[in-house]
Amino acid sequence: MDVSEEMEEIREVLYEMIKKNFSMGVAATHLAEKYHEEFVSKGLGRELPEDWIQQVTAAEEFEAQTRGPITILFVRLSNTSSFKRPPINSVNVRVINTDREPTADELKRIKQRKENEPLEHAKTLSRQSAALKEGSTVSIVYADSPRRFFIRALADDDQYEKIGTTLAEIYAQETPPSPLDSRVAIYEIVSEGAYALQDSNGTWFRVIAKQPPQSGQVLCHFVDVGVCEKFPVAAIRLLPPAVHPVMSIGAMAREVCLEVSEEDSEKFNNKFVDLTFETKEDGVQSPVNLTLSKFDTSTELPIVDLFNSENQSITEILKKPSGIVRLTTPTKSAPVSAAAAASLTCLFDKPATIQPMTVSQMPMSAFPANAIFAAGPTDISLRQLSLDPMPDYMYAKLKEECALPDSQLENAPEFGSFYAAFIDERWERVQCIRASKIDKQAYCVYLLDVGAFQYVRKEAMRRLNSTSPFKRMLMFKCKIGGVKPVTGGEVWSRESHEAVREFFEAACGEPVVVEPSPPGWSQWKQLNAPGVPTCEARLSCCGRDIGDWLIACGLALPINAPIPSPNSQSLLAFVPPPINIVSGRI
Repeated sequence: MDVSEEMEEIREVLYEMIKKNFSMGVAATHLAEKYHEEFVSKGLGRELPEDWIQQVTAAEEFEAQTRGPITILFVRLSNTSSFKRPPINSVNVRVINTDREPTADELKRIKQRKENEPLEHAKTLSRQSAALKEGSTVSIVYADSPRRFFIRALADDDQYEKIGTTLAEIYAQETPPSPLDSRVAIYEIVSEGAYALQDSNGTWFRVIAKQPPQSGQVLCHFVDVGVCEKFPVAAIRLLPPAVHPVMSIGAMAREVCLEVSEEDSEKFNNKFVDLTFETKEDGVQSPVNLTLSKFDTSTELPIVDLFNSENQSITEILKKPSGIVRLTTPTKSAPVSAAAAASLTCLFDKPATIQPMTVSQMPMSAFPANAIFAAGPTDISLRQLSLDPMPDYMYAKLKEECALPDSQLENAPEFGSFYAAFIDERWERVQCIRASKIDKQAYCVYLLDVGAFQYVRKEAMRRLNSTSPFKRMLMFKCKIGGVKPVTGGEVWSRESHEAVREFFEAACGEPVVVEPSPPGWSQWKQLNAPGVPTCEARLSCCGRDIGDWLIACGLALPINAPIPSPNSQSLLAFVPPPINIVSGRI
């Protein structure tokens, strides 16, 4: 046991963090991330030593529980109730990810990969694709103005799609959390290092981390698309080793400019978009194929000229006076997906459409998910880990659109229509259900990406951009399978609802493994809200099955167990104390 002043100082800081913020216990990996974010990154504390968990748990103030690959830390002298109680028989513990502990050599190798590979891969991605040359057919995958945009060779499109598919197959084989998987903790992100990233549509990309993480977000440059956006650390993974085919090709998107002056660039913006993008029937703009006729790499930012299908120079057309220009305002709020990001037009004069997933789209075998809302054992909102629908960058775009004057509601919202509403200090996509019977200016809305109802006043609502590419609800509902209330029937006690919320809160955002039970998926429907997929399922988090945990707490019985008599001593089990979670959101 290290009794130095430096180690004692670390123990004191961690003790106060757990006591103040994680009274129900905390995963060691999550605690390390928070410590690095709050102290190391700000220069207020030293890095944790490699054996910090052993050094911390050697002190009598701490206690650790191991659940498969997860170590959960508690403080013994806290006056609050602990997530470690009640003690659970080992037969109820289900190890999700691995049947053995990783060896020291395996842990050393994954540590070296996280330290060395990102910068090595960044050197590979700094090379440009050989398909990008004069005479090649290209498209604009991202555009700020004629003075700054990104192009990609049409010949690379198949390779681009293949990289996304290959990365998806690689990470689908991993079952997080595991010390040996490719996830990267917040304190392990290397600035200017190369990583893989999954966007809101479930598509994988190769990216460069441009800055150290801030508030759990990393500014990422998409080397094959050109977009630069902030994404949560949870969406980032290590790229495959250098020998893998995914790393055999350099960056496919190249930043270039047309030979126009800075003064002319701004007035050419709309015309440039008209010439290089075509508008589909749904209002979404997609790039057209162009010929790269000039590719001057002698300057810091390569100067190019592009020819359209009529063999006309885009540069010359821009400089030529024109009497007709479309009155549209392009923006940069496009999705990062295979279609590539492009400047879009915000339109608020048409109703927006948002569709839930269908039952046929849901997996039948076990899969990881994120818990986003828990009302109780029969109403838990989750979304697939690979299809996170609203990461922070998407909320940021929604916030930008809601600040536009055209998004203001002039008339009362229509029942059944989709809007944005300011709830819990951020804008949420909602569906208007009905008017309040008490306040005529308030409306009951359904939060499409949370799975809960809320009341909101008209002035806190906005119209949605009808051309937004985010048209899917990826949230689904779950009911805990294999258990029933201790009192019989279908009604769960108040303590059971609180225990379910407590379970997910104590998990600190760790992935939930969903194992659908027969007969599989059906449709969840409540009031006039959209019908979303639902199923009974066994839910596991941090190596613990929530159904088994409810049974151990005396709040549930196995589905086939007889109902005990009122005098049965088996009902005198531990009942978790009440907790205060606003609206049940995790």
